[in-house]
Amino acid sequence: MTLYATILAGGSGTRFWPKSRLNFPKQFLTLQGTHSLLQHTVKRITSLIPPARIQVVTAEHLHAQTLAQLPELPPVNVLSEPVGRNTAAAIGLAAKQLVALDAEAVMVVLPADHSIADAQAFCTSLQQAAEVVRHHDVLMTLGVKPTYPATGYGYIHIGEPLPTPGVSGAHHARRFFEKPPAPTAARFVTAGNYVWNCGIFVWRACTVLQEMHTFLPDLWEGLNSYWMASQTSIDQERRHQYYLALPSISIDHGVLEHSSRVGVLPVDWAWSDVGSWRALTELGPADTDGNTIVGKHLGHDSTNLVVYSPDKLVATVGVHDLIIVDTEDALLICPKERDQDVRELVKLLQQRGQTEYL
Repeated sequence: MTLYATILAGGSGTRFWPKSRLNFPKQFLTLQGTHSLLQHTVKRITSLIPPARIQVVTAEHLHAQTLAQLPELPPVNVLSEPVGRNTAAAIGLAAKQLVALDAEAVMVVLPADHSIADAQAFCTSLQQAAEVVRHHDVLMTLGVKPTYPATGYGYIHIGEPLPTPGVSGAHHARRFFEKPPAPTAARFVTAGNYVWNCGIFVWRACTVLQEMHTFLPDLWEGLNSYWMASQTSIDQERRHQYYLALPSISIDHGVLEHSSRVGVLPVDWAWSDVGSWRALTELGPADTDGNTIVGKHLGHDSTNLVVYSPDKLVATVGVHDLIIVDTEDALLICPKERDQDVRELVKLLQQRGQTEYL
């Protein structure tokens, strides 16, 4: 049983505008240290899975940049989607390639844009989940033990134990809940048998394809057609039509919420999905005024700011609880509690046809 990794790197990262753009999305951003989020994701797992067994699924227009960011990966390991069709299609495409390479391949599925500081503990959890898969052939999810009643994350209800030699804490997953309201989230945290769904999975590639065949037959058929066409001399436009016709659905909604073969391994290492500019407060230390700075900032009576300005000095006087992001052609200023609304600016730019800012 050989372990492979599949990194999903096709997102747009609209909540990180104006730095994240169509041709330079969030996974390419350097938000801490000297490496991008994508590069951090690869480095986090290379002690367990070598680059030769790491795939990346990305958008077709990001293929060259992805290769440039990850020169250690064989070029054949970077798969390009003609159009985004959510996580079920991306995972299915990667699973098809893995099964063709190794019928017993176990795939670790990772988002490209998360932050996990303790790489050793993370890799240990992946090994434990893979051991559960080896014994039970289930679709394993990793569930982060919640530290507060978050309403922006999905939750997994922990079910009966899933006894596995050498692994403690594995359970059946009883039910998935998508981003609950605050009272429900508080109830989940108090109950103690719910974990955050962090979107990190471990399973046999052939097993997830079997479950797609059962619960997403249209997607399964379409992926088969696309995969077979890609192995022949059929012209690119026709191949793309197969992919365009795929249903757009997440692996959670399409498979995990319906399958009876889902397990969960609760984990307690620190994790962030780096979902918006506010997440920078979780990635790096704040100064004595509670300001999180990437770049250059001079402040007087300015507290609890998030400032991203690698090239230009941002000076502030008497402002508090703001996000300030300076780029070459755009400046963003918004209250920290409105960080999720940055995506609305992207929609406005699209509506107004101001594509030069996208």
